[in-house]
Amino acid sequence: MSDDRLRAQRRLDLGLALAGEGDYAAAVEALQAACELAPDWVEAHFALAENLEKLPECRLQAETAYTTCLSLDPTDTMGARIRLTLLGAAPTPDRLPAAYVEALFDQEARRFDAKMREKLNYQGPEAIAEAVSIILPQLTHPARVLDLGCGTGLIAPSLRLAAGRLDGLDLSSGMLVQAVATGLYDSVRQGDLLKDAWLIDEHPYDLIAAGDVLNYIGDLAPVFQSASAALSPGGFFVFTVEAGEDTQIELGEGHRYRHGDTRLRPWIAAALLDLISLERRVWRQEKRQPVYGLIGIARKPVLSIDMGLPVPHFDQKTV
Repeated sequence: MSDDRLRAQRRLDLGLALAGEGDYAAAVEALQAACELAPDWVEAHFALAENLEKLPECRLQAETAYTTCLSLDPTDTMGARIRLTLLGAAPTPDRLPAAYVEALFDQEARRFDAKMREKLNYQGPEAIAEAVSIILPQLTHPARVLDLGCGTGLIAPSLRLAAGRLDGLDLSSGMLVQAVATGLYDSVRQGDLLKDAWLIDEHPYDLIAAGDVLNYIGDLAPVFQSASAALSPGGFFVFTVEAGEDTQIELGEGHRYRHGDTRLRPWIAAALLDLISLERRVWRQEKRQPVYGLIGIARKPVLSIDMGLPVPHFDQKTV
């Protein structure tokens, strides 16, 4: 490491320490020095931008610093574009940067389960388990099941009960290591659900579950289209999203998208899926406040030769 980089590291450490004490003006001064010493160091520029953002009079400077981050790292591992969007300086993107999501969950993988279950009281696995129990009588047996955005495998126990074969797909290799450790998957693989194939062979799935992964995608139209293509006739897509209040795609401070009921329904219909159920419920706690989500069950219509099959009855409330 060069002498300039070592000095920049010291300035960065000082700036972060000052920020931790709430002295953002002093933090900015130290971080500006770090950026001058190491002008190509994206982490230093991002830290500077974050602290400039905390000073109301420095908003335009914060935007410039985030833009510098993007020029240094076009893949946007730090999530600078998200911050620009929240500042009103950039349009809402269709998705969060894949590199940012991958890096975020690689860092969180080992502590993810404890954080979600113990600190945030995350209720997603219970919601998925209830949905699976409802559709279980209608599933083909043994069912082929895909855990889309499987993460550490939090919903794998409920899916395993329905699965003759259970596959996992996730963007983060760190999360997949934890998923493998559960011993519940027949296969896991790293992939981007918007870019990579969902099928590992020519055989479609009878159930695809997407728990707490669609929060990181704004435009869900291609997701529902891919689900329809990857499902067998009569197959089910169980999914969760954070609940929004209107037809707009909202990007929240927590860097997660929120989707409203009236925004979801046209996407589902366009994918030629039948929406069976859509229920609003408390998803987790954040800053001692409830965060609401939606859990949906959609079904790919059965083939005409199978139209005599009974239609499942669902008692869940729709929003």
